[in-house]
Amino acid sequence: MKPLKVVLHAFGPYKDKVYVDFSRLNEKGLFAITGPTGAGKTTIFDGICFALFGEASGENRNDQTLLRSHFADDDLYTSVELTFELKGNHYNIFRQKGHQKKQNKGITGDKIEFYKIENEEKVPYCQEFNKTSIVNKKVEELLGINADQFKQIVLLPQGEFRKLLISDTKEKEEILRKIFRT
Repeated sequence: MKPLKVVLHAFGPYKDKVYVDFSRLNEKGLFAITGPTGAGKTTIFDGICFALFGEASGENRNDQTLLRSHFADDDLYTSVELTFELKGNHYNIFRQKGHQKKQNKGITGDKIEFYKIENEEKVPYCQEFNKTSIVNKKVEELLGINADQFKQIVLLPQGEFRKLLISDTKEKEEILRKIFRT
């Protein structure tokens, strides 16, 4: 999976829309996101993981209330849109996290959309379009790994790659079999 573009809105520390254009990296297969502490590196990882699986990239940040920007106005929804390439195909996933507005009694605004991009047009990738559990399953099927495996092998956030290195042989074998389909 190669991320092409991430758009964060009212996500983490970002009140306004933030665009991260990975397509500018061209054909670089492996890259590092670096910067000083507090620059927002982990927020980018969290955004990618949230778009795909509905959760943050690390166990210590999986409190869903922390994904919403504390600076966001009440009428803004927290959302992430990810466009990525896999096996020569392009996909777009949009996930919006609902929240309780001041005038409402309950949480509103949950939304999820998953598209395959064909001839520059978005075509729904699954029949049950706005059902989180079905979209999550489709993401897992497409990527061939689940959220925990994605966090361990694809993102490698904040030293959590260490978990893969120190995991037992059976767990490593399972992860590697899924990645290489053996």
